[in-house]
Amino acid sequence: MAMRCRLGIWIAAVLVVGAFGSVASRAQEGTLQPIPAAECQQFAAQTQAAVGFAMKAEEDDFTDLTDGSDGRSCHISGTAADQTYPGPAELIAKIAAVFGDWRADPARDAAGADGAEEGLVNGNRIATIQVSWEPGPGVTCSDKQPLSACKVLPQQKLWSAIVDIVVKPRK
Repeated sequence: MAMRCRLGIWIAAVLVVGAFGSVASRAQEGTLQPIPAAECQQFAAQTQAAVGFAMKAEEDDFTDLTDGSDGRSCHISGTAADQTYPGPAELIAKIAAVFGDWRADPARDAAGADGAEEGLVNGNRIATIQVSWEPGPGVTCSDKQPLSACKVLPQQKLWSAIVDIVVKPRK
């Protein structure tokens, strides 16, 4: 009798764990996933070569602002000073060239005087490129005026570049 009870409890536990496991895997299937780590490192190296400053690859949280889905991304980031980019668009163009045959996704684009974002897609993969700058050390700008009114030479800007690459589950 005791053996049958233990066996029944064990079977019930297996069924419960199996049910939760399948729910968890279904939930994971519905979230954004990073591209494989080796591929992420390859994109980081290509991006670094394109921009001329160090870019670090890691995994990070990511939310797709176009539909609110979230998950994890291949997150590539770097900062630099003493660069002579006239504005964010030029740096974004250099990074976007790394993505060759990916196509532009204007729904993910945004631009301003001190930053810009561009979206690219390739099948069920999404890449976002964000570039921004702020005044470097020794540059004083008024907090009563927009940053675009501040006279900052290109080499006085501190640049930040971020690339996130995700795989979106197919529906």
